[in-house]
Amino acid sequence: MSSRPSSKNYKKRKTGTPDPTQRKLDRFLATQVKDDPMQLDTPPSVQSNLGTFRQQSLLPTIVIHNLNTSRPKELPSDYFETSWATQKMFIAAVFTNNRSSHLNFMTISKLSENLCRFGKAEAVYRALIVEFENHVKHIQAELLSIPLNQQLLTRLNASWNMFCSQLLIIRNVFMELDRTYILPNTQYASIVQLGKRIFSDIILDVAEFRNVVIAEVLVTIQQERDGQSIDTGLVKQVLHMLLELAFYTSDFEPKFIASTNQYYKAESDRLIQTLTPPDYILHVVKRCEEESEKIHRYLDTHTTQPLTAAVTHQLMYSKTEMVIQKGFNIMMDQQQYEPLKMFYQLVLNHIRSLNLLRDAFGHYIKTQGVALITNSPADPSMIIQLLKFKKKMDKALKSCFEDDALFMNASKESFEYFINTRGNKPAELLAKFIDAKLKLYTKKQRTTGAEADLHSLDSALVLFRFIQGKDAFEVYYKRFLAKRLLLDRSSSNDLENHVLEGLKHECGQDFTKNLESMFHDIQVSADLDVAFEKDSKKKKQLMPVHVKVIAQGTWPTYPVSDIRLSSEMLATQKAYEQFYTTKFKGRKLIWQNALSSCTLFAHYPKGMKEITVSLSQAVILCLFNKATKKSFSVTEIQGLTHLSRKDVLGLLASVSTGNYKLIVNDTGDKYRYNEAFESEAVKLRVPPASIEQTTEETKDVEQKVHINRQHQLEAAIVRIMKAKKNMSHTALMSQLFNELKYPLEADTIKMRIESLIERDYLMRDPNDNASYVYQA
Repeated sequence: MSSRPSSKNYKKRKTGTPDPTQRKLDRFLATQVKDDPMQLDTPPSVQSNLGTFRQQSLLPTIVIHNLNTSRPKELPSDYFETSWATQKMFIAAVFTNNRSSHLNFMTISKLSENLCRFGKAEAVYRALIVEFENHVKHIQAELLSIPLNQQLLTRLNASWNMFCSQLLIIRNVFMELDRTYILPNTQYASIVQLGKRIFSDIILDVAEFRNVVIAEVLVTIQQERDGQSIDTGLVKQVLHMLLELAFYTSDFEPKFIASTNQYYKAESDRLIQTLTPPDYILHVVKRCEEESEKIHRYLDTHTTQPLTAAVTHQLMYSKTEMVIQKGFNIMMDQQQYEPLKMFYQLVLNHIRSLNLLRDAFGHYIKTQGVALITNSPADPSMIIQLLKFKKKMDKALKSCFEDDALFMNASKESFEYFINTRGNKPAELLAKFIDAKLKLYTKKQRTTGAEADLHSLDSALVLFRFIQGKDAFEVYYKRFLAKRLLLDRSSSNDLENHVLEGLKHECGQDFTKNLESMFHDIQVSADLDVAFEKDSKKKKQLMPVHVKVIAQGTWPTYPVSDIRLSSEMLATQKAYEQFYTTKFKGRKLIWQNALSSCTLFAHYPKGMKEITVSLSQAVILCLFNKATKKSFSVTEIQGLTHLSRKDVLGLLASVSTGNYKLIVNDTGDKYRYNEAFESEAVKLRVPPASIEQTTEETKDVEQKVHINRQHQLEAAIVRIMKAKKNMSHTALMSQLFNELKYPLEADTIKMRIESLIERDYLMRDPNDNASYVYQA
């Protein structure tokens, strides 16, 4: 026979150093005798796979007489004793690491194989157990003699590793026993598992010794937590031994988690008193990372969850309230978003702590917001401050709380709460803010102003969502819009439409239909202007005019001004009335002079100026256009214009002070035309005498809102009762609070119900005084 390595390995041998064992193997195979008596179960070889019949006939043949080819039926009577004696010597040599033994592995293996194949496997198995037990008891005696310190772990680990290596050698020799008896007939998968079980039963099943080993491991881990350097490799191997012998989960892990809880409870109680909240949060994050590294270095992965839970519970969950009380508001004020983000991530998986953090965030918004809302002297800048505050909270939501839905809802609820603590005032100021923004762009003439205003308008619409008194906002916004449209002060139709679309998206089409009608009236008025201009070309004495015809039911109502106009102005108004009534039969025009504006062309020594003023300002300025009189007193102006003294003084102040000194006050109450007026701009727009709301106008708006809400409340009550027919007072109140968007008070609802009962829309249920019945 001959043997040859695979072609791949063979090529490597040719190019490298010759294998010194190959020649010995070839010589052994060449001299091996067939039907070796040691191979008791090997049948005589059969000539097969030798090629064709012709090839076989050419081979030389040897005739052997009296050859016994039968298999032995039983072993000699003393075969087990003599064989086991040899095997026992081999096992002893393995356990004592006696490398000088001359016992041949193949011989021992063949002895074991013969015993197993002739019914002696169980005897070999039991004898092997005895040898294992004796050796493990010897190891136990050595371990018990070691003092209680870390040396115990070192010696235990060394004994265990050595014993496992020895088991592998023994298993390789007793492979037949392992395969034919232990695997099918015992609870063990191999000789190695059998040996480890014996090691466990004799050494680690002793509770006292096992507890000592676990205690030593825990002490070592605590030393690492205290900052000392330890042999992590030794800890890892000892814990792997406990895991393999089924003592990790049942014994080590509970004690380890208990010691972790104890250690970090003491640490958290100590550090929460000495560290600032941001520093404490950073410390907790560091500790969590350190404990996570232990999983990768020597702990079993199944310990991850209980270990993480123990650390976070002791360091964070149990101290969440204290961290919030000591530092949440400070961190929010100082925008310390990094520790706040760590705080959020630490409590993310703990419902109670997460809710505490969310409540703290909501409470912070309410507290800060109420302070902004109730600061009456700061009302002019309230909306600006609210927008800055909203931007700050949005940044905190994204940077700290990852736009968590819980925190977003807390922010929304908190903004809704504090914004509505001052009734309709925020609605009024928000409408005023949007009005100022829509006019500001035209005034400053910025090339990037449209984009900037668009952003600020979007932010203002976000605040609008929080306002419950949207009906009050509508009244205020309509008044401001009317002034922008009538006085041509709207900066951009695109911006106006953008706001309109935002309001419609938030409140629906019914909310904006009147506002859309106002824009429609302006468009129709522009078309009428074109037609009137064509018609008035025949009458050259008429002044150029742009008239805005508005529907009285859609637009806000204004008091009629009694100002006396010039003859030219009156003639133009009369001409337009004739044109309009001819075009629209049965309609009547009422002139709102207080909302009209005028463009005057003034000639000064340094050039002509185009000055846009209100109609009332224009009437007063035109008085000085007459050459017969150079100056006028307040009383004279009052008589010529039919205005009150208060209104005259306000108008005079608007054109004689500030940047627009078109007339001057020389002495007393005398005013004269300012011939020396100078300005770099050719086109000037003089602010009206009073474009801000008066106290009376504000009261009028409030009264209108109150009346509208009464009508809406009564309509809602009748609608609900008509559908339900019979309803208890509590159920009716609940549904009203859910349906109506503006703030409601229980007393107001009771008053409206009583009013409806008096008017026979409702009646009390005769069988239940706390219920109502709808009357058709």
